[in-house]
Amino acid sequence: MELIISPDFHGVRLDRFIRKKYRETALSEIYRLIRTGRVRVNRKKKKPDYRLQENDVVRVDIGTLPSSPRKRIPLSPEQRRQAAASIVYEDNNIGLCNKPPGLAMHRGSGHEYGFVELLQAYMKNPQFTFVNRIDKATSGLVIGAKNLMTARKLSELFRQQAIEKYYAILVAGVVDQDSFTITSYLKKEDERVQEYTEGHQGAKKAVSSFSVLRRYPKRNATLLEARLLTGRTHQLRVQLAGRNHPIIGDMKYGNRRARNMLLFSRRVVIPAFNLDVSLPVPDYFKVA
Repeated sequence: MELIISPDFHGVRLDRFIRKKYRETALSEIYRLIRTGRVRVNRKKKKPDYRLQENDVVRVDIGTLPSSPRKRIPLSPEQRRQAAASIVYEDNNIGLCNKPPGLAMHRGSGHEYGFVELLQAYMKNPQFTFVNRIDKATSGLVIGAKNLMTARKLSELFRQQAIEKYYAILVAGVVDQDSFTITSYLKKEDERVQEYTEGHQGAKKAVSSFSVLRRYPKRNATLLEARLLTGRTHQLRVQLAGRNHPIIGDMKYGNRRARNMLLFSRRVVIPAFNLDVSLPVPDYFKVA
């Protein structure tokens, strides 16, 4: 199957384009197809983050035609209330939404629907999409675009590091430094992300800055605010675990259980859109 890139998809990442066209295909399978060369652009292999250009020819050897767009999921009254309550800010182009913990961003891997499908159905807008992702166990603000043009603008702002994202994090142990920055090099290995030294093949630079909001010596915990200066998979989780301060509730990189993983996307600043939106730290973060 050959697909010619229209102006609407100029600048869109290859993996996101394929995901949109092959909605029934698992994201892991899409990455495998790209990695093995069964997805090619102008007859050449490309990385998942390749930015498509108008009139590029994308050839997909998947054996099936692109699926037709799915109908919106039917929403129960409770789902409508959940979707409405999640919208923190919206205008004609942007929707900032508060994702609850435990809800995946997208359908797939055993999930009938994800946060994006919930909002698409509530807004009655199949073009609505999130331009950043947070883990299923993570909660808080995510940035949504209501049309392709805005999605491209926001994606470009992310590439320029012109969007600020701040997280509230409760970690195990008492952190001594009032503020600090972690720079490391991360690479996904199987189901986990590993830290490496600079120059390791395939490892990408990850930078985060942290400040202490409150220490809880009796509970051996610290509430931090983190700012992401890059956006790597599991970045904050891996970096903090590597400094012996794993996030409470993160059983992949730590061992201290909690009802939810205590990682919350609490503030988004987008100067280009004159937006600065923040949320209070959730009640389940409170330490007695």
